[in-house]
Amino acid sequence: MKIVIAPDSFKESLSAVSVAACIEKGFREIFPDADYVTLPLADGGEGTVDVLLQGLAGQKRTHQVEGPLGALVNAEWAMLEPSDRNPNKTALIEIAAASGLDLLTPEQRDPLIASSFGTGQLIVEAIEQGAQTIILGLGGSATNDGGAGIVQALGVKLLDSAEQELGRGGAALAELASIDLTGLDSRYADVELIVACDVDNPLCGDKGASHVFGPQKGATPEQVLMLDKALANFAQVAETQGCVDGGESVQKRMGYGAAGGSPMGLGLLFNMQIKPGIEMVLDVLQADDVLKGADLVITGEGQMDNQTLQGKTPYGIAKRASLQGIPTIGIAGSLGTEVEALYGEMSSLFGTVRSPQTLEKVLQEAELNLTRTARNIAATLRLGHKISQK
Repeated sequence: MKIVIAPDSFKESLSAVSVAACIEKGFREIFPDADYVTLPLADGGEGTVDVLLQGLAGQKRTHQVEGPLGALVNAEWAMLEPSDRNPNKTALIEIAAASGLDLLTPEQRDPLIASSFGTGQLIVEAIEQGAQTIILGLGGSATNDGGAGIVQALGVKLLDSAEQELGRGGAALAELASIDLTGLDSRYADVELIVACDVDNPLCGDKGASHVFGPQKGATPEQVLMLDKALANFAQVAETQGCVDGGESVQKRMGYGAAGGSPMGLGLLFNMQIKPGIEMVLDVLQADDVLKGADLVITGEGQMDNQTLQGKTPYGIAKRASLQGIPTIGIAGSLGTEVEALYGEMSSLFGTVRSPQTLEKVLQEAELNLTRTARNIAATLRLGHKISQK
């Protein structure tokens, strides 16, 4: 029996590699002789660089940059050397490494002032090191600044009506009156930017960056409205000045709500391609080949809910497995709202939290609870097989 274990990380507790190891440990108690293949995954958020380095030859690097609130952090990224498979010198960057929510305590979260400036510094460093292509993962940001910090780090001047440069953060965009692109490095025009995006939300509106993701970054209901209007102003100024290509309104473009609206700013500077993060990762890791001959796929993430359907790891791998007729079981730290829709691609879903607990306790027991849940699932599968044989 071949079992493919292909989970994402459990945020704030276990990496994707650790999650896969826990699931395998639990299953091995019941099915010790099965053929296990672990395929840790990511969808553009935290851990994407590590996951991609499983399938691509590259080297990790560290660069000191500004974190979301300005304190210096050591952010990891990676450079891939050219190869037959990948002809360009390619940088792998996560916005979470420099501008991530996990870099702040819950009390520090403040999307009014949090900035993506440090991610811009990483992009500059990658280009200085010769990157011709940049793959940028947009999951896990602490920001709601529309990528304003990124473009400020790359030399763009965001000016108010008095032609003074704006401060950092999403709230400042309400005062934006003009965008000065004259200070840009000419090399940026030649860089290919691939944005790995794990959601398809638009920039603004009820399903936009501020309304959907602002609260988890610390925004109050009043601040959500303020930030949404500020992003809309950023988009309007950019469109009025002709800084973005024509066609559909920037405020409504799918995927532009990712990472606090970061594609908005990135689109000012680069010939940008937005790709579903999980699809890109699955292709790079040749997941379809890994799945061949499997009898079961087990996937998971920290919480499965209605957002899982919007390009998250479990849904992405389950769809690939379904195309090959392979059943999938999902394991999550917790099951949220509207998970019933996932049953179209997954046979069953399981939560690991054993009883009402504080978040601190849940995170402490994540490894134990996950291993126990995996073991119980395997035991149930074996019991079902025995019953069917009677």
